[in-house]
Amino acid sequence: MLGPKRLLRLPENLPPLVRWSAFFYLAHLVFQGKIALSEITGGLALLLLAWALARRQIRPSVHVLYYPLALYGIASTISSFVAPRHIHSFGENMLWVKMLIFPTALILFRELPRMRGLALYAHAVFVTWAASDGLVQYVFEGRHDLEHRITGTAPHVMTFSGELMPLAILFAILWIHTRRHWMLVPAALSTVALLLTYTRSAWLAWVLAMAVVLLFTRPRWIAYAVPVAILFLTFAPLPIFARFASVFSTKQESNFDRIRMVQAGVEIIRDYPLFGVGPANIKQLYPLYRMHDAPRYRVPHLHNNVVQIWAERGIVALVAYVLLLFFFLRECARAWSGPARRWAQAGAAVAVALACAGLFEFNFGDTEVFYLMLDVFALVIASIEVEDPAAGGYAVAQSRGSAASEPTGGPTPATT
Repeated sequence: MLGPKRLLRLPENLPPLVRWSAFFYLAHLVFQGKIALSEITGGLALLLLAWALARRQIRPSVHVLYYPLALYGIASTISSFVAPRHIHSFGENMLWVKMLIFPTALILFRELPRMRGLALYAHAVFVTWAASDGLVQYVFEGRHDLEHRITGTAPHVMTFSGELMPLAILFAILWIHTRRHWMLVPAALSTVALLLTYTRSAWLAWVLAMAVVLLFTRPRWIAYAVPVAILFLTFAPLPIFARFASVFSTKQESNFDRIRMVQAGVEIIRDYPLFGVGPANIKQLYPLYRMHDAPRYRVPHLHNNVVQIWAERGIVALVAYVLLLFFFLRECARAWSGPARRWAQAGAAVAVALACAGLFEFNFGDTEVFYLMLDVFALVIASIEVEDPAAGGYAVAQSRGSAASEPTGGPTPATT
């Protein structure tokens, strides 16, 4: 039987619990497009790793990102209990399980360096599969317009674009640095599929993220990128050009609806500033706060991470969200000019893109995108670190003289 030891070529002396945890974690990444399978395999990876930790078969480790995640969980749990309606109390217990995927991934990446390369391959398999599915829908199923948008392996187009965008950016930036041609396949397919979703927030986020990286690394490229972008828009198919032009129209229905959602969210925040109205309660209360001319009577969320988190879970949860992004970007900034700068730049671009898209969509509350964000964050953190035996932990590699923490014992897809 081909077990995880042979399949993944992990160390011979690795305890079975750790091997199977690594196997199920990689399965969680491959099946990101099928949320039930992704959650089951991720949960198994978490349980097996917890068992291995309890038996001292693998070392625990900590990171500064644990703290904002814990704070977000605490604030959400408190909000669910003090809310007028307790319809999501159990769901907030599941939030803790979802957040534990980050320490699970980080421990595996730190203790098994080969897992970093394998995880990158797993992300590539998933996004290639998902993007190809979306392209088949576009070409063969006639899903060419806003009423029939491609969704790939996801249940909704916004989730699909939220999954494509971070990985399109990740593989594009890694390919720019390494010129490993296998990375170009997922980067190109996911970028084309993202374009065909007609998701404007994801388009803007992709452009902003790439612009930020170019501005701080290759500022001269901006002079070439701008005319290329203008030419692309000039000769783009009419549906894409029209969709892009609609970004700037406040009279366009979905744009106007988002403005009204934010205004309603501000009113909710004024009434519930500390703990919010409670998780999953926005949909029920929105009709009481909506403006009379808002296009939709009832909405599932407020289409803005900042407003949604504050209105739903309170000010402490919003602080936790901001700190999570701040601490992650700080880690990337420290490694920006170090030996793992490709990972730092890719990580910063992904974080900027998710934050930007989150101004127009509640992607932090989308389970698939939330998992993907934590998985990518863990991979980036592990890839920019070096082990520091003197301090008994890990530190960001900040100088070219330091040994970069790269995948060893197997393929090294991100090495130069």
